[in-house]
Amino acid sequence: MKIENLCVKRLIGDVAGATTRGHKIAVRGGYIYQTFQGGYTLTPLGWRVVHKIENIIRDEMDAIDGQEILMPVVCSADLWRETGRYDAMGVLAKFKGASGADYVICPTHEEVVTDYARSVINSYRQLPFMLYQIQTKFRDELRVRAGLVRTREFIMKDGYSFHETQEDLEQYYKRCFDAYYRIFRRCGLKNFIDVMSSTGDMGGAVAHEFQLINEMGEDTLYICDCGFRANKELEDTESTLCPKCGKQMNKVRGIEIGNIFQLGKKYTDSMHMTYTAADGTEKTPIMGCYGIGVGRTMAAILEESADDNGPVWNMETAPFAVEVIGLVDKENKTLPMAEKIYNELKNRGIEVLLDNRDSRAGEKFADADLIAAPIRLIVSPKNIANNVIEVKYRVNDFDTSTLPNEYGVETCVDDTIKTIQTLLHK
Repeated sequence: MKIENLCVKRLIGDVAGATTRGHKIAVRGGYIYQTFQGGYTLTPLGWRVVHKIENIIRDEMDAIDGQEILMPVVCSADLWRETGRYDAMGVLAKFKGASGADYVICPTHEEVVTDYARSVINSYRQLPFMLYQIQTKFRDELRVRAGLVRTREFIMKDGYSFHETQEDLEQYYKRCFDAYYRIFRRCGLKNFIDVMSSTGDMGGAVAHEFQLINEMGEDTLYICDCGFRANKELEDTESTLCPKCGKQMNKVRGIEIGNIFQLGKKYTDSMHMTYTAADGTEKTPIMGCYGIGVGRTMAAILEESADDNGPVWNMETAPFAVEVIGLVDKENKTLPMAEKIYNELKNRGIEVLLDNRDSRAGEKFADADLIAAPIRLIVSPKNIANNVIEVKYRVNDFDTSTLPNEYGVETCVDDTIKTIQTLLHK
């Protein structure tokens, strides 16, 4: 991709209406565009980042035997009436179709997935299994904030597991718990934790949230040195003493990036989902639920890692792995050299961006900070005279001080690919 063909508008200066650093950078860098309040168009840059996060999630969900499906955004209100949530959930968006039928724009898919699963399952031999999707949701929130941190329309990974026994659910719950830590680390997040949380509208007895500790977060978390951690919704806010050891707990702010629930039989009971057990009796499966806010994960990366100049991604989440920047020279050597390197990297399957515009170096470097490719190759007259290509790095999960700051012209492409593998921790 050549930067002049990238359908993205980057901004200079402050951003009206943006209250957090991550939100400002997302707009300045041209990653998101507000289509309505609480609903954003993901630009080519933003979509590339989100797509990378989705693929990390797919890797880890498939590794714990998840089966990907895709359910409709809209469903019949009758499914929600079965569970009693049609009238109980305040953020539920409802409408009537042309025929007069009642519909729901799903904010989550427990009802829909249970309806599908009950059409398939008939024997205990089919258990356990987990179904997941990555799909658009809509919640009619009263307030939105900080770009993708809290929106009305958003992309979510939601997974649902079905089990014969509570013990089997707990074992799978732990597998998913561990997979979430791998997902968020692979996304380049660092200061995140799990906390016990309220089950809320979801139901069930046990739930955990994954929270990025960040002053821009809207959740209040209580953390104790003994290891106890909880969301304020779970804890008695009349007291900040640890219920486990009795000591004073620390209070911090957090951005919720994921949650997992042991749902029990709330949905399978109310929707009359049964299977034939080994002893021939009819039994009801036990469910677990596992969610990740995909866009919110992107926003969390920005809140944690962005500096005043732009985002700082890692190699797994950056929109481009490499940006080649040609600085204009009178002899017209640099731009052809930059294009040659760009074409060779592109032919080797590397996601690479080329900036060969007739623009000042400062403008190119400022745009490069906003696009934030982890590897930046600078082709300048001075570098070519020394038969080298200058290398700059912008990575949030790797100590780049150990990496070379220049490549030989002849070995530049091979060296770049080797460094990409290093930054992928391979």
